[in-house]
Amino acid sequence: MEHSEHKGAALTWDGISLSIAGQPILRDVNLSVASGETLALVGESGSGKTMCCMAALGLLPKGSVLTSGTVTGLGETWARADQGPTQPVPKGSRVAMVFQEPMTSLNPTMRCGAQLTEVIQRHQDCTKTEAREQAEALLNEVQMPDTTRALKAYPHELSGGQKQRVLIAMALANGPEVLLADEPTTALDSTLRSDLLNLLKDLQTQRGLAMILVSHDMEVVERHADRVAVMFKGEVVECGPVQDVISSPVHPYTQGLLACRVPPVGRPKPLPVLSDFLSPRHSQEKRPVAQIRMAPGSETLNLLCIEGATKTYPGQAQPALQSVSLKLPMGGSLGIVGGSGCGKTTLARAILGLHKLDSGRIELNGKMVHGGSREEIQHIRSQVGLVFQDPRAALNPALRIGAMLTEVLIRWGTPKADVLDKAKELLHAVGLEKEALGKRPDSFSGGQRQRIVIARALAANPKLLICDEAVAALDVSVQAQVLNLLVELQEKRGLSLLFISHDLGVVRYLCDRTAVMAEGHIVEEGDSDAIWSTPKHPVTRRLQAAGGGSFD
Repeated sequence: MEHSEHKGAALTWDGISLSIAGQPILRDVNLSVASGETLALVGESGSGKTMCCMAALGLLPKGSVLTSGTVTGLGETWARADQGPTQPVPKGSRVAMVFQEPMTSLNPTMRCGAQLTEVIQRHQDCTKTEAREQAEALLNEVQMPDTTRALKAYPHELSGGQKQRVLIAMALANGPEVLLADEPTTALDSTLRSDLLNLLKDLQTQRGLAMILVSHDMEVVERHADRVAVMFKGEVVECGPVQDVISSPVHPYTQGLLACRVPPVGRPKPLPVLSDFLSPRHSQEKRPVAQIRMAPGSETLNLLCIEGATKTYPGQAQPALQSVSLKLPMGGSLGIVGGSGCGKTTLARAILGLHKLDSGRIELNGKMVHGGSREEIQHIRSQVGLVFQDPRAALNPALRIGAMLTEVLIRWGTPKADVLDKAKELLHAVGLEKEALGKRPDSFSGGQRQRIVIARALAANPKLLICDEAVAALDVSVQAQVLNLLVELQEKRGLSLLFISHDLGVVRYLCDRTAVMAEGHIVEEGDSDAIWSTPKHPVTRRLQAAGGGSFD
């Protein structure tokens, strides 16, 4: 981008290069965003998106050095490599940021109203009463349900979407002219994601904000940004109007990001991955593509039968599960989709015997999950593997991978003399080398950690694999790798797959059948393609309209 294009911009990165401990992180970044415009920064984790924002805000980590370039915001120089005079960044007043994870961004010991009024009083000359009135008005502006309750609530008493609305209200509290939103909806379900991104767009239009939207989701970018800059290894490899970049991507990395999305029709395997596009042989060599095998026939025995499952937590008036009935055949795949709090995870925990039902029955491989002896329950649990949403939180950071796998193998009866070979086999099955056994979780990327979680889930040789939002927190390219792995493992091992997600598009691709949950009920169930293409229930239509994993 030529420097002349920066004229009149609200925020500009002019030739920014940055190193941390001598390691280059950003390389000659030239970007700008004007008032009323949304510039999206896209790329995988570690591509430099967040560091661009931190450089603009003057919040660079210890040991970082700006080696070239200038950051100019609102007509003032905020940072420069030559250590010349700069203006302090007006954080919290003229420029503000919405962070990715609301729970870690809010003080858990303070009520949300007190946190909002503190921000207002820090930047304005007003009384506490005036600040509280402004806080209430801000919560109304961000469409917070029951603002009076929200003001009095601690963060843990609010849902994920409500906490993010509090953060947005804080960011807008002092009338900023530039708003940086760093993956503001990644941890939320698809309907909440759509609602909050629409809210940000409306607020931007009303206030004339210049907005930087950091994302790894090209679908989000297409819907909510004006221009997009694609970042790869600290460089801007492609930049332009969103529709131009999406319809005619030039750089192989951009082509790969777009191709990694699950398709809107069909179930091709394997999904493309970034290495396909970044390989020097990409233009000459194409990977063979087949289709995920059809579901087992109606004559196939059912591995999992759920009849009338009902569960109400103590102190809750609304049941978490209400008369849920489902069947999953041997070797089949069933997706359960719905928004946060609909009962998906409660159902998974009930299948594992971790929640006792108030009524109803769950049968796994011909055995009742509830009511058996301790030995019978343990045997049932050995037939179920569980893959969690956040692989970092699911793995003990103090243990080496070998210790994690051998612990599970020994627990489920593998002789000690065989555990090392079995652990190597598990790693090989998920596409990792045996050298991983001697390393700890922090040595691996997010996608590699999720492969380790899957390997641990397979250690008991289960018949059923439950994936609870197993790809929700992953970059789109890593998501494709994990989906390919799940398809391969299911077909090679004859696993039955229960895939829990808020992403209807990913479930349509991966699962033969789909059940849609809302308020503890199954509101729609059937063939995945039929539910995706012709949703009948309002909840399903809303999930489909919010955007699934597919991209077209």
